[in-house]
Amino acid sequence: MKITKSYTVRLGGNIGKAEYIRQQLQLVKKVSEYAYSLGKDMWSDMTPLYHACRREVPTLNSMILQAFLRQHFVNVNWKLKPKRYPKESLPINYHSSRITDNKLSNYWVHFHRKNFPLFGKILQEKFKSPEEIKQIEITERKGKLYCKLSVVTTIPDRTVSDEIPKAVGLDINSKRIVLGNNDFFHLKKHHHRKIEHKKNKQKQRSIENYTKDVVHKMTTEVANNLQTDGMEVLILEDLKHLRKSASKKLGTSKGKNINYIVNTLPYAMFKNFLEYKCLDRGIDVVYVNPAYTSKMCSNCGSYNTTRKQTSFRCAACNYSLDADLNGSRNIQERYYLPEWATSESSPLSDL
Repeated sequence: MKITKSYTVRLGGNIGKAEYIRQQLQLVKKVSEYAYSLGKDMWSDMTPLYHACRREVPTLNSMILQAFLRQHFVNVNWKLKPKRYPKESLPINYHSSRITDNKLSNYWVHFHRKNFPLFGKILQEKFKSPEEIKQIEITERKGKLYCKLSVVTTIPDRTVSDEIPKAVGLDINSKRIVLGNNDFFHLKKHHHRKIEHKKNKQKQRSIENYTKDVVHKMTTEVANNLQTDGMEVLILEDLKHLRKSASKKLGTSKGKNINYIVNTLPYAMFKNFLEYKCLDRGIDVVYVNPAYTSKMCSNCGSYNTTRKQTSFRCAACNYSLDADLNGSRNIQERYYLPEWATSESSPLSDL
């Protein structure tokens, strides 16, 4: 199995080299502004869009121009026209460039007959050889140059065994993450910051960067915990229609504040980050049907239950425990029941 991961590192170089990169970024910025001004009707066809931008900015390298247009205009399914033009960057075709090892730096990028050092121990820790890098993109942020590397790594498939693998379910909400093996990970600080962000109408970028940082750290902690416990499978809910549960248009609104929490829960980001980190550690990730996981008793299977915030009690068997822990155990149990599986996630789906 192959997975793609991205790493961002500092791009070095002397004053002349840095100035050359900034000049190229300014040319790409002009292209981005011009292509954006042409409108959505021009973005669907690469040929006329390329020639129009080529006439407007003739000095920009042709391969850079084509790569930027494909990445930000042609190969994007726009539902609405974005509010501003895409941020300028230099997407470099790996086959027209090269990454080389050097004693002075971990790796160097060769671009337009110039060598630019990449700094950071992360390069040596995260991938074994330059051949794993499949895409390079240079950007500027706050006056500093950065290089984004897309790395494709191959993970050996887990051997099929007659034994049922060691699995654990995971339940997530805006305040915490709970595993079926009684492990809790708290998100209260992030939840509180989102509420304050909405009240104070802060800049969107601040909360987005903060959220990404929190999710990265939390998913790493969860993945490391699963690896330490020897887990082979992680079970998540298949929450494709999460936003529909808090929609004014569909009549499922739960109030302004609850709608905000549900609709801003970074589940897709959490799922993507956690999935590739688990796969990197040899842990499979599967999805099950999420219906009634919070209402069903994990002890007797009854739906005659009551839930108040974090407490759960079953009226049928008088079983009580933490509500989110009950949900994670229901998610875990569904992995072994083919009728609750999504696609082929259940190990018993062939029975």
